[in-house]
Amino acid sequence: MKQIFYDISALDHGNHNCFVCVILSHGEDDNQIYGTDDLINLDDLVEMLLPDSCPGLIGKPKLFFIQACRGTKLDSGAVMHDAGDVRVKYHNITSQKIPLWADVLLAYSTVPGFYSYENSTNGTWFIQSLAHILEKDGDRLELQQLMLSVNRMVAYEYESKTRHSEINEMKQVPCIVSMLTKELHFYK
Repeated sequence: MKQIFYDISALDHGNHNCFVCVILSHGEDDNQIYGTDDLINLDDLVEMLLPDSCPGLIGKPKLFFIQACRGTKLDSGAVMHDAGDVRVKYHNITSQKIPLWADVLLAYSTVPGFYSYENSTNGTWFIQSLAHILEKDGDRLELQQLMLSVNRMVAYEYESKTRHSEINEMKQVPCIVSMLTKELHFYK
C-alpha cells in the first residue's frame, strides 16, 4: 500500500477534481490496518497525499472510506431520548495558507476502539449503506449529507443477529472525520 500511495503522490493531478480511496481490510486500534504483509498506520498513507508530499492535490478533496475494525469493543446500544436541536454558525475566514490536513475526509466504518460488522452474504453494513446512499442520492446531495444518511442507515437499520448471546443484538455507527473546507457534489 505504501508503494501505491507513493506512486499516486508522484502523479500529475492537474486534470483531477478529487482523490477517492476505499480500503476494505481488517484493522486494530490506533488507525492500524492490515495490508498483505503487515499492519500499517492509515495516517502514514494519508500523509503521502498531503500538500507537502503531493502538491498536485492542494485544495482538492481527498476522501478515504475505511471498512475495518478499529478495536474489539462491542456496542450494545441504548434507549433513545429526545436531545433537542443544536445549531452551529460558520464564519468565512481568508488566509494565504491552508493546513496540511485541510480538504481530507476520513469515513470509518465504526468509531475508535470498536468492532465493525458484516453480513456473510451481503457484505459489511458500512459499504452496503454507502453504496445504497450513493446510488440513491449521490448526484443530488452534498457529501456531508450523504454521509449523514450513511450514518443513520447503519445506526438504525442494522443490528447483529447471532446465536452467540455475547455478540447478539449489537449496534454500530460509522465515524466521519471531516476536514473538508467546501461542499462536495458528485455529478453523473
